[in-house]
Amino acid sequence: MKKTFKMPSALAIVMIFLIIVGIMTWFVPTSVVVENDAGEKEIIFNAAFDPDTGDLIENAGTSPVGLWDLFTAPIKGFSDAAEVAAAILVSGGLIAILTKVGAMDAGIGALLRRFKGSTLIIILMIVFSLMGTVYGAWEEMPAYAILILPLFVAAGYDSITGFMVIMIATVAGNMADVVNPYAVGAAVAAIGNDELSIGHGILLRLVLYVVLIVMGILYVLRYAKKVKANPESSPVYGIEMNLKETDTAEIVELTPRRIWSLVIFGIVILFCVLGYVPWDTIKQTDPDVPGPVFWIVNWFRTTGFDTTVFGKFLGLGKDHFQDFAWWYFLEFSAVWLLGAIVIGFINKMPEKEWVKTFVGGCADLMGVVLVLATSRGISVFMGDKSSGMSITFIYWIQNALTSVPLWAFVIAAVIAYLLIGIFLQSTSGVSGITMPIFGAVAMALFASSSVGTVGGQALLISAFTVGINFICGFYPESTNMGICEMGNIPYNIFLKLWLKILIPMLIIATAIISVAPYIGLV
Repeated sequence: MKKTFKMPSALAIVMIFLIIVGIMTWFVPTSVVVENDAGEKEIIFNAAFDPDTGDLIENAGTSPVGLWDLFTAPIKGFSDAAEVAAAILVSGGLIAILTKVGAMDAGIGALLRRFKGSTLIIILMIVFSLMGTVYGAWEEMPAYAILILPLFVAAGYDSITGFMVIMIATVAGNMADVVNPYAVGAAVAAIGNDELSIGHGILLRLVLYVVLIVMGILYVLRYAKKVKANPESSPVYGIEMNLKETDTAEIVELTPRRIWSLVIFGIVILFCVLGYVPWDTIKQTDPDVPGPVFWIVNWFRTTGFDTTVFGKFLGLGKDHFQDFAWWYFLEFSAVWLLGAIVIGFINKMPEKEWVKTFVGGCADLMGVVLVLATSRGISVFMGDKSSGMSITFIYWIQNALTSVPLWAFVIAAVIAYLLIGIFLQSTSGVSGITMPIFGAVAMALFASSSVGTVGGQALLISAFTVGINFICGFYPESTNMGICEMGNIPYNIFLKLWLKILIPMLIIATAIISVAPYIGLV
């Protein structure tokens, strides 16, 4: 029997790439970044810093790694990415708690009972898009399809309408990925720039989110209106769904405890947005002094509340609580952990059940963390922002691409991720493989621009989330094909309808990212 080729797992692919980078260290010389007499940074090719004295060593050659280093690099990477790993694990725990208490299912069910027609479509799409952009919801979508597809058919639409409501919205949210730790967080960790956080580029991602979800909603509303007015215009008219009425999931009751669970989850997301939006740059006149909006958001500093007894009890002191606008993964993890604990108390979960559920949610994401650690190991081999093989690549890239405009880099990055996405859709895997190199490219191209290295790498991350999730939107994988099977929707019909909206979304998103450096979005 002839064996068919199977794509290796994301972890295996990242490990293979780690080996390739390890081999490259035997042939590619190291370089360093120094500050010249004029105070400007410049690259010294084929050089290194003495590890003992810090003195510059010219003609340093290569810094090859050995077989032992291949096994220590992922461990070092895990240590370097500890805060990101914690954020990913804790978020998985909170989502598991929220799912266990039935809050998400009950919330969707309540919307289905309360609203009808266009209003229901708009609200559901906003909810599903938020699930995508906050925590990368995807694999769990077929569970909602079991409930939603039959209800839309019964309301006079077709199964495609219900499918679109769920998945067009989810794709829009994932393409923007405003605060998704499994995509944006993993990319930040893989780049390995200590100055880069999940908050950089958040204004750009918020704009992308609003534009893409509005485009998706308008498209679905137009399609739904046409099918409602003329059922025979549906491409699946006369085709019965594979879902029968007995297959329809029971709508979970929205109890007060579940309502408060959803409220707490909303507060968690609100705190994350408050923490990552760069309030200090809004209406800023002095680059060394935060703008007035920063002090409004951080009212506990301006009023002196943080110095009161209660403020100290809450831990709001300067040495304990990071100001909103300057949050990193530590603060993300803390607020998600607090949310999980509060939701457990609200639902009176026994301690053992809470721990089992929370740990189970963490365990589900351990594979993502291992991919992240291994990808950070690639950064260990590549070097840091001041020395190593990565600086050599930056030196070569600068010489080759000195005349390339910034917008051209964005388009090239999106195209690259479209091609990569055909073969690998794992956001953590793709970021681990590509971000150490592409991050160096962004550093080289944007270092002397108005947005700087951090801004350039933020643009790269948005190009990554847009490109990869565009492919995921129509790729024949388990989520898409599973819902197609439920609704008995032929793949060619699904593909045709999806590309009619996904291609315009891709073009608009790419255009927004391309002009972002020129209009102050990064």
